[in-house]
Amino acid sequence: MIETVIGLISYNDKHYLEKSLPVLMDLPNASIVVLDNAQNKEIESYIKKNFPKVTYLTHPEGNTGFSKGHNYILEKSPESKYYFCLNTDILIEKDGYTACSKALEEDKNLFMTSGKLYHWDFSNNKKTDVIDTLGIIGSRGHHFWDRGQGKVDKGQYNETINKVFGISGAAFFARRDLIKKLHGNNNKLFDETIFMYKDDVDLAYRARWQNLKIKFLPDILGYHARTLGKGKKKSIFEAKNSYKNHFIMLRSNLSGKYKVQTKLSILMYEGLKFLYYLFTKPRVLSVIPEAFRAKVKKSIRTISPKEMEKHFLK
Repeated sequence: MIETVIGLISYNDKHYLEKSLPVLMDLPNASIVVLDNAQNKEIESYIKKNFPKVTYLTHPEGNTGFSKGHNYILEKSPESKYYFCLNTDILIEKDGYTACSKALEEDKNLFMTSGKLYHWDFSNNKKTDVIDTLGIIGSRGHHFWDRGQGKVDKGQYNETINKVFGISGAAFFARRDLIKKLHGNNNKLFDETIFMYKDDVDLAYRARWQNLKIKFLPDILGYHARTLGKGKKKSIFEAKNSYKNHFIMLRSNLSGKYKVQTKLSILMYEGLKFLYYLFTKPRVLSVIPEAFRAKVKKSIRTISPKEMEKHFLK
C-alpha cells in the first residue's frame, strides 16, 4: 500500500500545474491524481506527456465542483494510508509535507493535519512571509475565517498554533480509514451538497462532532497563489456559493441545545450579513430559497453540544 494519495482538481490552470507538479513528483511514496473539471485537452496532453506516472481523471458529469470532485478522486484512487487534498495553485515545501506525514505516523488517532501556508506571488514567482492561512477559526456567531491571513508571520501565532477549529481545504492531510466516520461509512470526505466554498468548514464541523483529532503544525507546508486582504473582491459566483453553503453548513451542524448566547450571536451575525448583501450585492440573497430547499445530511454526533461550543471563540 502506498502511503499517500495526493488529489488535485484542475480547472484551466496549466500555468499552475507547470510549477506545482514537478515539486510533487519528488515526494516519496505518493500517488498523484489530477481530476480535470474543465476537461481541457491541453492539460490532458501536458500531463500525459510530461508526467506519465500521474493519474489523469475526468468525471462523466463534467465539472463536479470541489467536494464531489475530491470524493471522486478518493473513489478512483488506489488504497493508501492518507489523502492529501491539495489546490493546484500551491507550491509545496518538502520539509513541511514530511512533518505532516510524520505527525500522522506518530499519532494513530490523528485525523487531519496541515502546516503554515504563506502567500505565493505567482506573477513574480516569489515566496513571501505573508500568511495565507494558519488554520480556520470560528466565532460563537459562526463566522469562520483563515487565521492570520494577509499578515506578516512574526511568530505571533506560534504559542497557539494548534488552537484551530479546522483546516483550510487548500492543503491538508486526512487519515483515510477514519473518513468513513464522517458521513456514515460511505468513505466520502466532503458533503456533496456543497459545490464549492465552505466545504472545509463543514468538514471541520463534522469532524469535531465526531471528536476526531485535528492538529495544526508550525512547519511551513507551502505557498499559495491567491489574492489576499483588501485586494481580494468576491465575484458574484463566489459570494452566492459561499452564502448558500454557509446556510447548508449551519443546517447540517447546528444544535438546538446550544447556549442562548450562541444562538443570539448566530442570529446577530446572520442579520448583519443579510443587511450587508442587501445594500451591496442584493443578487446574492437570491440563493436563500435554494439553501433551505437543499436536502442536507445531518452530522453524526458523539460529543455534547456543550463540548462542541468549546471550539468557538467567545
